[in-house]
Amino acid sequence: MPLPSYAIVIDYVSEGEVANLVRGYVELAETKVRFTGVAYGRFGGQNFSPQFSEGAKRRLSGLVANVDEFIEDVQLRLVRGDFEAMPPKNETHHHHHLGVPGGPAQG
Repeated sequence: MPLPSYAIVIDYVSEGEVANLVRGYVELAETKVRFTGVAYGRFGGQNFSPQFSEGAKRRLSGLVANVDEFIEDVQLRLVRGDFEAMPPKNETHHHHHLGVPGGPAQG
């Protein structure tokens, strides 16, 4: 059975040098289901480890046929950058790139 259409929104990212803590939600069937995770990139490429609480997994089980398959799809989409970044209204989006003046590698 194919996965339902859904959106991923990231609404918080910490500023770490190697890994970032991330919070966000998936929205499907007019329902928002929150997750947390760790995003990191090192040798071998970028990765993202989304974590859904047991309560969030129960909510997902009523919306998708296979929760594990859905979470794997969320992870793949996050790694590809297939999400919307929406910081809270009182915050601005900012990040650093290694090797860019002012970025972590430049001090």
